[in-house]
Amino acid sequence: MTYFYLAAATLIVVALALLLRPWWRSGRRTVSADFLPALNAAIHRDRLAELERDHSNGTLSDADLTEAREELQRQVLDDTAATDVPAAEGASRRSGIALAILVPLLAVAMYGLLGSPAAVLPVAVQAQRASADMEQLAEKLAKKLEQNPDNPEGWAMLARSYKSLGRWDEAERAFGRIGPDLDKNAELLAEFAEMLVQKSNGFTPRSRELIQQALRLEPENMLALFLGGGEAFEGGRYAEAATLWQRLLPNLEPGGEDARMVEASIAQARERSGGSRPAIARGDVLPGTVVPQDEVHRGVGKATADKGAEPKPAAVKAGAEAISGRVELSATIKDKAKPDDVVFIFARAVDGPRMPLAARRARVADLPMDFMLDDSQAVMPSNKLSSAQQVRIEVRISKSGSANPGKGDLTGKSAAVKPGAKGVKVVIDQIDP
Repeated sequence: MTYFYLAAATLIVVALALLLRPWWRSGRRTVSADFLPALNAAIHRDRLAELERDHSNGTLSDADLTEAREELQRQVLDDTAATDVPAAEGASRRSGIALAILVPLLAVAMYGLLGSPAAVLPVAVQAQRASADMEQLAEKLAKKLEQNPDNPEGWAMLARSYKSLGRWDEAERAFGRIGPDLDKNAELLAEFAEMLVQKSNGFTPRSRELIQQALRLEPENMLALFLGGGEAFEGGRYAEAATLWQRLLPNLEPGGEDARMVEASIAQARERSGGSRPAIARGDVLPGTVVPQDEVHRGVGKATADKGAEPKPAAVKAGAEAISGRVELSATIKDKAKPDDVVFIFARAVDGPRMPLAARRARVADLPMDFMLDDSQAVMPSNKLSSAQQVRIEVRISKSGSANPGKGDLTGKSAAVKPGAKGVKVVIDQIDP
């Protein structure tokens, strides 16, 4: 932002230097012109005295003297007109000063009107402003729809807005008010399912039903295929997951980031196909159940925690991106937890989807405990902790044993930190209603 303002100021100074160049030259001429009136008067007096002497000496006749006087008078008039130039140049100087003031002001005003002042703000500030703007637009749209509810396109737009803002309950109600058009639109059905998956951090019977309905309407719908593969993966149907994800590849740019991510998911599903689903070991990393972002239907996908199959624990090698700290259970709600309750520890991007970047699990009996999260515990290889600018560590004591939020779960979260932070403290001190 500082560099931008310095560059803009430099350009304005250069423009002013070029525009005001004529005024600088006229200013220098005006200094010498101030002496012209007195100089001209002295010259004319000397010439008139010389003519009078010539006439007295008889060398100049009366007629010649009269003619010479008239000529001298004309010269005096011409010289007097010439001395008015400095006054005009003084007015020009004032014009130059006005130009020097107006040009920067007009430049700033035009940039504010036609440019993008918010573009030079920090990314976090831009995100906050964008979110605030979307909140206002969503509220205005909601008021209009309450007055005119027979508007399926409006309800779909409102549902997507609430979905982008993470206001899951309002988004679900808006999807429900689309009406019969919802059941005829595979894309809307898939987006509805995706929202439910994000809301629950996993697949529910309703989201599964919506995915299957979308695939029946449009078998090659990108978002429905991605979600269907994620649901199959979570259910242990790895060959089916690989088949569904394979159908995405022809619509993705070969070698692109999206294609590589899908190929990694396919490889993981094929690797697990034919294998068993071992029980989750305490302290293991939670691997990837696919939960795409809003952009998945355009070929972009992400992944979240899987509550099912687990790979064999691998040795964790801490890298420079590792975040470490300590998790504690507040004494005020300690009696709400049982020693065998499951504790989920997640790292989530501050400005990104709710998909965990890294995750692990423990038991309440282990608390207080030290923890470490790094790229070796990534939920998906294509979406790692080190790729985030800022993350927040979230902890959940699950009453159901599932990573999905549930009533009565105990939670806590840290402040926003950067990858590589040490000594992060998380206190579990909240109870989900």
